[in-house]
Amino acid sequence: MSTQEENRNTRNLTEDELKVRLEHLEARLVEAEPEDVAELKKVHGELEAVLQGSRLGEVVKAPVFKAAASLSSALGCELAKRPAYLTEAGLFIDAACDLLGSLAAGRQPDDIHADGPTPAASQAAQESFGSGGAEEGAARQMKLPSDADAELMTEYVSEGCEVIDAAESALLDLEVAPEKLEAVDTVFRSFHTIKGNSAFLGLDLISELAHHAENLLSRMRDQEITCSGGYADLALRSVDMLKALVNGVQMLIQGREYCIPESYGQLLAVLQDPEGHGVSGQPDRSVLPQPRLGDILVNQGKADREEVEAAAASQGPQPLGKSLLQSSAASLTDVAQALRAQKQSAGSESSVRIRTDRLDRLLDMVGELVIAQSMVSQDPVVNDQRHHEMARKVNHAGKIVRELQDLSMSLRMVPLRPTFQKMTRLVRDLARKSGKEVQLITQGEDTEIDRHMVDVLRDPLVHLIRNAADHGIEAPEERIEAGKTSQGVLRLSAFHSNGRVVVELKDDGRGLDRGKIIDKAVERGLISSAAGLSDSEVFQLIFAPGFSTAEQVTDVSGRGVGMDVVRRNVESLQGRIQVESKAGEGTTFSIVLPLTMAITDGMLVRVGNQRYIVPTLNISLSFRPESRALSHVAGRGELVLLRGDLIPVFRLHRLFGVVEALEDPTQGILVIVGAGHHRCALLVDELLGQQQVVAKSLGDQMDTVQGISGAAILGDGRVGIILDTDGISSLARQLTTDGGDLENAA
Repeated sequence: MSTQEENRNTRNLTEDELKVRLEHLEARLVEAEPEDVAELKKVHGELEAVLQGSRLGEVVKAPVFKAAASLSSALGCELAKRPAYLTEAGLFIDAACDLLGSLAAGRQPDDIHADGPTPAASQAAQESFGSGGAEEGAARQMKLPSDADAELMTEYVSEGCEVIDAAESALLDLEVAPEKLEAVDTVFRSFHTIKGNSAFLGLDLISELAHHAENLLSRMRDQEITCSGGYADLALRSVDMLKALVNGVQMLIQGREYCIPESYGQLLAVLQDPEGHGVSGQPDRSVLPQPRLGDILVNQGKADREEVEAAAASQGPQPLGKSLLQSSAASLTDVAQALRAQKQSAGSESSVRIRTDRLDRLLDMVGELVIAQSMVSQDPVVNDQRHHEMARKVNHAGKIVRELQDLSMSLRMVPLRPTFQKMTRLVRDLARKSGKEVQLITQGEDTEIDRHMVDVLRDPLVHLIRNAADHGIEAPEERIEAGKTSQGVLRLSAFHSNGRVVVELKDDGRGLDRGKIIDKAVERGLISSAAGLSDSEVFQLIFAPGFSTAEQVTDVSGRGVGMDVVRRNVESLQGRIQVESKAGEGTTFSIVLPLTMAITDGMLVRVGNQRYIVPTLNISLSFRPESRALSHVAGRGELVLLRGDLIPVFRLHRLFGVVEALEDPTQGILVIVGAGHHRCALLVDELLGQQQVVAKSLGDQMDTVQGISGAAILGDGRVGIILDTDGISSLARQLTTDGGDLENAA
């Protein structure tokens, strides 16, 4: 085919078709041997045809031109230097394919930069920050482009935060295991995504930083350096700076001012020449594992396993991709796409972005639908035995509403993995700052919890981890003297228990000092003495405001302003926090939380003329006791004997001052709630049935009432109080201890 015909064919190609063609060229370039001059010249000629015949803008042609130039340099240099130019040409073709993908998605070519920020953007950044950058850029304000689209910027911030978090997590994994190819690719793609999106939106400062950070990751991917030592610190600093700048964009969208961090210019200079600024790491020339090309094609259904194995057996010194093409086991398009997938070595789940306010509105409407359906199902007309057909239809609608309700609850649930990943970074930084050796082991990261609870949970975890790393874990020499390893271990885990989520933090440090806690509590007037206090009750004293036994205040902890915040935040989520500790062995903090605060499966009970909702997840059984099973023990109150265990009995009508309630337990029902040593029996008049209710807040004043977690609208339109069984147990035990019984509790 003549060059003129080739140009004409290229001119008629669409963006998608041209992208496929470039993928073919990239595949041929990857498969070609450096000494195969004839093949390299053919690829070079086709790249030239793309440049001469394409109707695309100059910005899109730029990486193709650079690829052709790199290939021309490869053909003109000695054989030993040729692979480097071929790799460079492949990267430029890859960049052109990315740009064509953006064009196919509807973006304008003139708004897309070919390989990062334009020279003008780079020059502007240098002028803004100079060579030193810290002083010149200290007071500079970041500004959005004059034609910025608010909706696009908002989507950019949302996606940017996700990819930055993914990069941070992958970097931490990479620092521990530098040979993990998928982690290198994850970080590289994250920086590449940020760079491309920022350049497209005209955020040149972010694009410039991401571009140089991407260069650093490219060196890691090419095994020139490893993600260790100073290189790991530099990559994490880049992530932190990108995170700060993306958050700055969010502030600008909201109409607030944002000053560019002082360290931007300095970080940019270090990224441009890491070694010149004293950054170093341990080189690793080992070959990184890659997913096999044949496996990718077979998994995608593009090739037969037997044909792939036959091609692999006969490939000899040539690449497998070329053998597959020669044997017709796979098409050129499939091989090219598989090669790109091999380089990326990662997939993505199908998902759709949705605004959180719309999701919240949907969930609220589902909750109202549940209430409405409950009202209909309990209407006397429906329950009239003469309307069997109507009752059947209402029951069918109820099943559909129940499924819709379960689905809506799942939409609220998010895994704890991102939160745990942030803790990994926190422990790393704290260990370096304190000079200690601390390892964080996480388990159960995929445990899901209501998304509204995740943000509130983060602060308690941060406080607990900072205290554990600063005060719980000993210095290496102290640990060795105590017969331990020099490295302390923090275990952060999450799991389901009795229908709740338990987040547990355990350390193997020195443990809590019971004596110091008691002395400090007596000194502050929290207790008069420790007589009769269990270890659990003593350890709960650390959550008092301003309480601290630290002998030395550090910039990490020790001022006594954190643990009370921990308990307050946990209780705001209708949860509780438990502490177990052994001197010299370590401490365990267990945060027990409900799965969701939106919808509750409850048992509706009657007490006198009042009705209450007891969460069914907290109920183990209910029964009518016999008189011989009941007893009253001095100092312990009323008890019931159940299967050999004595369980305290708490009368709800005395706790809440309800009149006209049953006094004789043998005429009522005992509902057993709690687990283990925390079990108790609640006396109610009658069980009215089980139903799902939508939890509603009672307002700031009522939210602080112990024993009540919220309210719900019942089927007849009345309001039912949702009981907090843990709070009721604590309240009843407290009243029993103070007054001997609950006769006057009302």
